[in-house]
Amino acid sequence: MKNGEKSFHKIFELIETIGRHRHGVKAKELSDEVQMPVSTVFRMLKFLVERNYLSVRDNRYCLGNALVRLGEAAYQQNSLAKIAHGILEELSDRTLETVHLAELKNNMVFYIDKVEGARSVRMASMIGKQNPLYCTGVGKALLAFLPGREVDLLGQTMEFIPFTPHTVKNLEELKAQLAVIRQNGVAIDDCEHEPGVFCIAAVVFNSEHRPVAAVSISGAEAFLKVRQAEFALYVKEAASAISRLLAGR
Repeated sequence: MKNGEKSFHKIFELIETIGRHRHGVKAKELSDEVQMPVSTVFRMLKFLVERNYLSVRDNRYCLGNALVRLGEAAYQQNSLAKIAHGILEELSDRTLETVHLAELKNNMVFYIDKVEGARSVRMASMIGKQNPLYCTGVGKALLAFLPGREVDLLGQTMEFIPFTPHTVKNLEELKAQLAVIRQNGVAIDDCEHEPGVFCIAAVVFNSEHRPVAAVSISGAEAFLKVRQAEFALYVKEAASAISRLLAGR
């Protein structure tokens, strides 16, 4: 990789890392996290702040207004998010929980819309963020309805990092879960990615019946587990409604 390409990669790594910190991050902490020299990090941060891609509050670097504008433009250009948003709002109003819409991007799930619930718990998710397939409800919902060969290829890229004690440990365990998901029509993330956060998800199909996205309800384990069967019906209804809109029916 040439020096120019390395610099671009580092800049985007900085932006994505800052985006994972809800209240921003200090330069030294950022340097440690991305494993770059502090001088290099400061130089890149200065460049991004000058162009309004980042802002600084109390010595903490946060995403800036330029990225907000780009995010809004990306949302407007994403027809799936626009088609689905009203249904996501209805689902959140019905359950009082946070609702996500995510797509498959390479070997990750990419969040393209989010509606905060009235009973929201703190979650690391945000529009534009990527998460692993194997330990998220949306990821497993998508995997379950992909052809077996694609699942095997994606499985070869998975590291199966144990985010919590409940995280899926290997591809065999994951495939066993996918078989259950295909039978029930819903995927469960039982505090596998974030401690205390329970998730119920269902897949969205396009007009060719290929899985293109997934809808999820996420919230505190104590609330969602009690109403798991009821909320599973709601999320399947929402996913089916979006699928019908995509198919033009």
